[in-house]
Amino acid sequence: MNAPVQHKKFTVSRLENDILLFYYFEDKIIDELDIREGFKINDELSEGKPIRRIIQSERYGTITKAARECVQNESRPAIAEAFVIPSLAQKIMFNLYNKLRKGDHPVKAFDNLEDAIKWINTK
Repeated sequence: MNAPVQHKKFTVSRLENDILLFYYFEDKIIDELDIREGFKINDELSEGKPIRRIIQSERYGTITKAARECVQNESRPAIAEAFVIPSLAQKIMFNLYNKLRKGDHPVKAFDNLEDAIKWINTK
């Protein structure tokens, strides 16, 4: 694993097998500017190659409506995307997002990072 790219609300690390891990800190509100910064980091680290992406959030983080819309409308391509979601409220929001999303890659939620890595490595 390479050294993580630091942001004020998250870090991005490259794991084995071209997996990018976005880790969002606890008690942060992710807004559209944060998402756009994540897109820039994703583009730089993926070097134009297909990647697998894991999004890990903490229990008390949240995302604004504008940020969710930005993700929906401008998301970066991926082979697969796994979400590690610790709270029931976040899982309910994720399930709604996942049903409404327009995407061309598999997406799945997990309770822990280990299960997310196992699944994404099969894609």
